[in-house]
Amino acid sequence: MFSQQLVNGLMLGSVYALIGVGYTLVFGVLKMLNLAHAYLFMAAPFVAYALIGSGLTPWAAVAAGVGAAAILGLLLYLVAFRPIPREHALGGFVASLSFGIIIQVVVVNAYGSLPQKFPSIIAVPDITLGPVILSGVQLVSLVVSALLMVGLLYIIRSTRFGRNIRAIAQNPNAAALLGVRVPLAVLLVFMLSSALAGLAGLLVGMRFDSISAFMGDKYAIKALAIIIIGGLGDVRGAVLAGLLLGICEVMFQAYAAPGWSEAFIWLFLIGVFLLKPEGIFGVGIKTREI
Repeated sequence: MFSQQLVNGLMLGSVYALIGVGYTLVFGVLKMLNLAHAYLFMAAPFVAYALIGSGLTPWAAVAAGVGAAAILGLLLYLVAFRPIPREHALGGFVASLSFGIIIQVVVVNAYGSLPQKFPSIIAVPDITLGPVILSGVQLVSLVVSALLMVGLLYIIRSTRFGRNIRAIAQNPNAAALLGVRVPLAVLLVFMLSSALAGLAGLLVGMRFDSISAFMGDKYAIKALAIIIIGGLGDVRGAVLAGLLLGICEVMFQAYAAPGWSEAFIWLFLIGVFLLKPEGIFGVGIKTREI
């Protein structure tokens, strides 16, 4: 049914949006792509998995997983981005990838390369709305994702912290002269971005009851396309592009020939480059404003 596929698409799109927002926050401030993002997406559910196995309550383990992702984001900034001058974008690009691969190697050595069964955490019953069956995991994921994205947009647009981030994105030297504590603000952006990636990974683990050391690869590549489609550095664009592409991918899987859903996102990306290279909201390549 179309309505059921729409719900499934929103679920997938909300995960894409959370990952895309994390990418675009860092890019908007530092003009650098954080290639460790996919590995933080994977690390959080494995931290929760390990803690649940040691006897910690599931929800406490989930919170610890998100916190671990934020701490890894802190370490990532300190070792892979802060020592590298802003004008050397390739340095941060390579250093963040190296950081992420180290995380993946640790996980592979600890748990192997095969998928692991993720424990059931959410006990919310399924809800039937006419022809639509909304599982408890889907319901919680959609609500959490929606609240986070609305809250993040409010923070970026209407709070002092958000204004500081936008000022740094435009001109970090001028922002520092105006009293913005640039290093602290950038550090907080990395921690927030990484926490969003970790939460997205946990939502995927709970949705499919499975996690693996390579689970972030598929989502990370598509999230890179999403931030370009939405507009480099634009949070609104990342949210909208993530939701739209999640819906379109599921619809192609349901109603088109097998395999076309994977090609669609890249065809869409090529179309954006040709017709609107600045992205959905008309920023990104020109102004790169959050």
